[in-house]
Amino acid sequence: MKNIKTICDLLSYQNSLQTNKTLLNYKINGRIKSFSNQEFYNLSLQFACGLREIGIKNNQKLANFSYQNPIWLIVDFGAILARLVTVPIFHNISTQNLIYQLKDSDVSLIFCDNLSLIDLEEIKKTKIKIIYFNNNDRALARFSKKNIISFQEVIELGKKSLITKKYSFKKLSLPIKDQDLATIIYTSGSTGRPKGVELTHKNLISQIIAVKDLFPLSQDDVAISYLPLAHIFERMVMMYYISQAISIYFVDNIKKLPIYLKQYNPTLMTTVPRLLEKVFIGINSTIETSGILKKKLAEFAAKRALTKNVNQQKNLIDVFFDKLIYKKFRQAFGTRLRMIICGGAMISEDMERFFTNIGLNLYPGYGMTETSPVIAANCPKNYKFRTVGKVLNNVKIRINKKSQELEVKGPNIMQGYHNQPDLTKKMVSKDGWLKTGDLAQIDKRGFLKITGRKKELFKTAYGKYVTPVPIEQKLVQNLGFLIGAIINAENRPFTSALLFPDFEILSKFKRKFNFKGSEKDFLESQDLKKFIESKILQTNQNLDKWQKVQKFLVIKDKISIETGEITPSMKLKRTLLEQKYKKEIDSLYNTI
Repeated sequence: MKNIKTICDLLSYQNSLQTNKTLLNYKINGRIKSFSNQEFYNLSLQFACGLREIGIKNNQKLANFSYQNPIWLIVDFGAILARLVTVPIFHNISTQNLIYQLKDSDVSLIFCDNLSLIDLEEIKKTKIKIIYFNNNDRALARFSKKNIISFQEVIELGKKSLITKKYSFKKLSLPIKDQDLATIIYTSGSTGRPKGVELTHKNLISQIIAVKDLFPLSQDDVAISYLPLAHIFERMVMMYYISQAISIYFVDNIKKLPIYLKQYNPTLMTTVPRLLEKVFIGINSTIETSGILKKKLAEFAAKRALTKNVNQQKNLIDVFFDKLIYKKFRQAFGTRLRMIICGGAMISEDMERFFTNIGLNLYPGYGMTETSPVIAANCPKNYKFRTVGKVLNNVKIRINKKSQELEVKGPNIMQGYHNQPDLTKKMVSKDGWLKTGDLAQIDKRGFLKITGRKKELFKTAYGKYVTPVPIEQKLVQNLGFLIGAIINAENRPFTSALLFPDFEILSKFKRKFNFKGSEKDFLESQDLKKFIESKILQTNQNLDKWQKVQKFLVIKDKISIETGEITPSMKLKRTLLEQKYKKEIDSLYNTI
C-alpha cells in the first residue's frame, strides 16, 4: 500500500489483490447482488471511459445523489478516475439544500437512482446532464431526452472505448496527482449556508494509510454498512475496507438493520451514537415486558453494566450475567461482532460504559469533515474509556493555552471551503493549523479527550457554566422516547430543556401507559408529564444546582433530516432549533 498516492492507485491496488467474489453486496428485488474486486475495478473503469465519451471534461463536477450501495461506489471511483470532482449528496437532503449545493459546486452532471428526487424545475431548466440507474423509474417520462442517459448506456460506451483502445486505465489515471481535488463534501451547517469542504486525493489516502495499523483486517472479516456514503466517516472507512478486500454488505433500509445484522452476521461495523441509544432503548423495552423473575435479573444486570468501572476485573456476578443476560443483549448485533467503530458525534459516558461492559469492543473516535475525517481513534491496541483515543501517526495536534481549543495539522487537512476563501483563512492558519472549535485535553499516555465545543459552553445569567451535551444525552437515555433534546442556559436565570419525540417509537412507547388516545394527546397528557418530571428529577441528581433542568417543553412537531433540523449523523442542529423555537424557549422564562 506504500505506493498508493491517489484514489485511482487504490482502485488499481484492490484489483491486484486475491479475488473476493463478495467484495460489495446489496439486495436488489429481494436478492443479494455481489461484485468481486475485479468487477468493481472493471465497472469503475468502464464508467470513467463512458463519462469521457459523453463529453465530460476535466474538473467538472458530478453530483452523486443515490442510496449507499455498490453502484454509488462505482460512480464515485469512476468519476474520479475520469478526472471529475464528485459531490456526494445525502439521500434525504432538503430540496433547498439540494439546489444550493448543486449551484454552489457548479455541477455539470447528476447521477440519481430515484428521478422523483430531482423532478424539479430548478434542475430541469439547467443544462445539467442526468445519469439515471433504473430504466423503470416512473419519473423518467417527465425528463427531456436531450440531457438524460442511463447508467448502463454509459457503461456500454465505456466498454466500446476500451475495446478500441481509445482509453485505458493508465491513460486516464497517469495525469492525476495526489494534490488534485477529488471531492467536495457539504457539511450540514447548523445555521446559514452549508460549507463545501474540498478534499484532495492526498487527504483521503493519508487516512487509509494511517488507520491500517490501528484496525488490522483479515479475509474472514465481514462488514455491514448502513451509514450514508455521502458522509465522510463512512466513505473513508469504505475506502479502507476496499483496500483490504473484505466483504461489505450494504443495508438498503435502515429499518431493516436489525434483520440484516442477524442475516449477514458481521464481524465489524461503523456506527453513530444514535443507533446505540436506540439499541439500548430496545433492550430496556424488552426487559420491561419480561416475566417478573427474568425482569428483575435483567434489570440488575443492565444496572451493573451502566455503573461498573470498565477497567475493573470481572467477578463471578459478571461471568454469570455474561452467560445468561449480556450474551442475549449482544445478539442484537449478531454472534461474531468483534468491533464497533463509533464516530460522527460524541458518545455519552453511559452508553460507552454499558456496551463495553456487556462485552462489545466499542472504539470511539474523533474527527471532522475538514480533516478527512479522522484525527484520533481508540483501537484494539490502544483503548482508554472516555477518550477518543490516540492521534493518528501522521497527524499533529496542539491545544491553545488560552482557549483550550484543539488545533490540528497534517496531510488530512482540507484544501479549503469551496467558494469561501475568507472562511478558509479563519479556519486554517498560513502554516496549516486547523481550528477544530473543540475544547480538548491530552493525557500523559497520549490519549485525547474532547471536553466540549467552544460554542456549546453556556454561561448563565449568574455567571455559572453549563455544558449542555452530557445533560442532553442523559435526558435521551433516561426518557426513552426522544430523538434528541436541547438544553437552554445561555444568559438565562436557570437551565431548561426542549424535548423532541422520536415519532418512530412513540406509538410503542405510549403502550407502557396503556394510553389509547392520539400521539398528540399523549404528548399533552398528565401521565407523560409526570413520567418526564420523575426522569428529570433522576437526571438532576448528579448535576450541580445551576445545571439542573428546572423547566421543560415537549415539542409536538416532527423533526428530521429531510426537513433540515437534524444532521445526517443524527445530531440536532442547535442554532437552527433555538431560532425556530425561540418563542417557546422564551415562554419557559416568561412564566417564572
